[in-house]
Amino acid sequence: MNAVAAGPTYRIAERFDKVLKLIRGALADSELSIVGEIDSTDALNREAGKKVVRSRILFVDCPLLVFEALALDRASGVFFPLHVLVSVDGDRTQVSVVNPAGLFDARLPVGAAEPMEKLQARVTLALESVLLRSVADNH
Repeated sequence: MNAVAAGPTYRIAERFDKVLKLIRGALADSELSIVGEIDSTDALNREAGKKVVRSRILFVDCPLLVFEALALDRASGVFFPLHVLVSVDGDRTQVSVVNPAGLFDARLPVGAAEPMEKLQARVTLALESVLLRSVADNH
């Protein structure tokens, strides 16, 4: 399965740096944490002659939801944090949420299913707030 197709994808009519800043703010407002990030520009631009596209992967979680999942099933830790890919798409920025279980067509451990659904819902709400803010700013 294509990693980007594993979750919702948004195209935001703003510059890459501004979208990253908006995402960080929206996640913080939703009491979500970015526990790490990777500049994935080099990894996604290995083809010769291809235009370099800036990209970054944000690792997003909520400590309380991770604790809940781990308390019910230690194997749940493999599926957290949630990955959010932010990349340049022409004059827009593309944001994709990657569901780890969707990558492998796997079923989440019993203890991870509900906390992961809650995390995905909160991340989706935060990203949709960024999209709405962007649309409002452009009108």
